[in-house]
Formats: sequence, C-alpha cells, structure tokens
Amino acid sequence: MARIVPFRGILYDSDKIPNLGDVITPPYDVISAGEQEAYYQRHPQNIIRLILGKAYPQDTEYNNRYTRAAKFFRSWQEQGIFVQDAVPAFYATEIDFAVEDTPCTRLGFIALVELEDFERGGILPHEKTFSATKADRLRLMGACKANFSPVFSLFSDPGEKIFGALRTAIRGIEPDLRFEDLKGCRHRLWRLTDPQLHTDIAEKLADRSLYIADGHHRYETALTYRNQVASKRQAFNRDHPSNFIMMFLSSLDDSGVTIRPVHRLVCDLPQQAIRGFLHKAQTCFDVEWLRSDGLNRREVEAAFLSRIRAEAEKGVIGVALREHPGLYVLRVKEGIMDRFFGGKIPVPLRSLDVTMATKLVLEQILGLDDTALDDEHRILYTSRTDKALEAVDTGQCSIALILNATRLAQIEEVSKAGLTMPRKSSYFYPKVVTGLVINKIGE
Repeated sequence: MARIVPFRGILYDSDKIPNLGDVITPPYDVISAGEQEAYYQRHPQNIIRLILGKAYPQDTEYNNRYTRAAKFFRSWQEQGIFVQDAVPAFYATEIDFAVEDTPCTRLGFIALVELEDFERGGILPHEKTFSATKADRLRLMGACKANFSPVFSLFSDPGEKIFGALRTAIRGIEPDLRFEDLKGCRHRLWRLTDPQLHTDIAEKLADRSLYIADGHHRYETALTYRNQVASKRQAFNRDHPSNFIMMFLSSLDDSGVTIRPVHRLVCDLPQQAIRGFLHKAQTCFDVEWLRSDGLNRREVEAAFLSRIRAEAEKGVIGVALREHPGLYVLRVKEGIMDRFFGGKIPVPLRSLDVTMATKLVLEQILGLDDTALDDEHRILYTSRTDKALEAVDTGQCSIALILNATRLAQIEEVSKAGLTMPRKSSYFYPKVVTGLVINKIGE
C-alpha cells in the first residue's frame, strides 16, 4: 500500500560542519523561545534558521521568517554548507538514549514515501492537528520547497523481515556520520545505496500500513501543498517531487520505540472556574487531595506521581490548580464515559486518558469549546511533569492535567479503526532530529 523510494538527500558537509550536534535541532514544535535563541547562538548555520526563524516587528510580506529561511537555504547550498548526494539512498539511522537511566537504542531509516489521502488506509494518523500550525508549515514549505524534518512513522515487522535486512546492511560497516546531540543522545547514520536492498525493502513494505507517530502537521501540510501544485500543473504525475514526503520509518516491534505522556496546561481561566473546579469534578471523578501534612513539596509530588503511574490503565488524571495547596488525583467513576458518550465516542477512544481529559475535564468541567481546544496559546503541552507543575506554581497557567502515556497498542488500535485521538495524545521519545537529511520538493 505504501510506496517507498530512495532519494538523493541533502546533508551538511562534514568538512565544513565537523560537529553535527552544533547544527541539528529537535522538530520545531517542541522548541521553546529560550531554546530557539540558544540554537541561534550555537552556530550561524544551525537548522533553526530554516525551521523556526525569528519574527521581527518590521517584517513584511516580502521580508519575513519564511522568505529569510528560503534565502538561507539557497545560500547554504551555494556555499557548499549543504551538499546533495549523487546517488539515491535509504539513510539508516540509529540513536542511543536513556529512559529513566535505562539505556535504549532505536533503529530506523529515512526514505521518501508517496503521499496518500488518509481515506485510502495505507498511511494512518492517530491524532488531530492544529489549524494555525498547518498554516505556518504551509508558508514555510511554499517558500523553501523542501522537507527539513521527516515525518516519524511506524510499521509492523513480525519476524524482523525488513529490519533484519536493514541490520545486515549496516553490520560491521562504519557509519557515514556519528555525533552526539545537546541532550546527550548518540546518533549514527549510514547511506544505503544498493538498488537491490531498496527494492527488497520497498516490496516488503508495499503491503504494510504506516502509522504516523509524530509529524501529523507536516504530513497534512504536504498533502495540501501537493494539491496546490497539482492544481497549477497540467503535467503533474505521481513521480512529481511534491507527491512524496520524507519519512523516518521504524518498527512497531523495535524495543527502542518509547512514548512519553503529554500533559495539558490550561491558561487564562477566570478565577471562578478554578474555584469551582473541584466541585464540578466530583460529578465525574473520585477526588483525592494530597496535602503536605509535614512533607516537603518534593515528597508530595513523588507520592502524587506514584499514584498516577500505579493506576495507568484505570482512568487517572493528576491535577494542579493555581493558588491551591497540595495536588489532586482524579479517578474516573465507573461507567461515566459510557453514560455520557456511549453513543457518541467509539470504544477505542472512550477508554483513553487523553479522551477523558479532553471530554470530561476540558469540555464538561471547564466548558472549553473546539475553538479553545484548537488554540495553542490557550492550551499548552509538555512531556515533563516538573515543567507542568512549575507553570502552575509560577502562575503561567491556571491548571495542569498530568496524564499517563498513551500506549503503543492503543495508537495501533485507534489508527486501524480509522479514528483520531485528541490533539497531542502522544510524545514519541526521543524526537527524530531535524537537519540530519533534507529533501527538496521543488526549485
């Protein structure tokens, strides 16, 4: 179902950029303003200038962060900072990282994948997207005509028929690139240029569905861009560069595929909504209040997180309220989701913590509508519990909802059913880095 092809990637010239850790970044959507500035200062050719350029008050239609990104991209190619490979390749990548001090390794490869509308069932999403983010990415894609960051997708590979071939191809071969990023993750990349390997892997993947793990906005933006190009070109065909998107492909069975929770931070709530929150919550949840009672804040947080993690499959949400002492554990009452949403929300979605957080807390208790849920300034997201609690303690946000991670089996079930989870339902860790390989989709 999925058409996978090799491509001539554009990479940083290692002679001019000896340490790739100085110029690559995570995807744009997890970079804070402070991190953006740090990447700017890190190196004059850091990929941040392309994927998340600075905006200035004097910006115009003809001089803005999108047009500047296009100029940087063109200039760095002319200077030889970026060099396009002469031979099409699959780019095998391996990353070493740690999860709670446990060492992990994730293997995958970067290739081009033919774009498909989701209705065809070959490429499956699992969560909703934000309108403003897609508009932003479309402007960047239109200006630069390139994929700077791959979409991260997963496929089923029982018996490692595909990854076995990949591991054999790189076994005993020195990587073409090796570096450590700023978070201490160690990366390796191999160019795989054997046409027979390309054919073997593509044929094995041809009947597999691809599950988008990360990069829904990029994928949907690429669909829109392809449709725009196709509408303007009489000679458009399936081999046109804009009909493909760069993807990092990994296996559902890879032990290094790791998911973190995504906590919700609700901002700008009226004080009345915060004061009445606990009373309204008791309609849907049993509420436990964790007070200090002689314990310091760190001990209370440890007990709070322990309760949430211990009941990961029972519908538990942690809550911190601005100007409220202690922390709260909300346990969904038996039958509530069925009673409220039995005829409205399909079963695979009904049991998800992210659905309970969205439908019961954000909509029912706080009264937020879909416009508010689509506002990335009204509801913020983080995978770090400490950052979520700090945002409430400092008054940056009104309420923090602390969730357990969505499980891989849940993502697969929802995707196969043709359903989508609420926005930001999963955080695959570590993110696939941006700037490792670039794909041009036009001149």
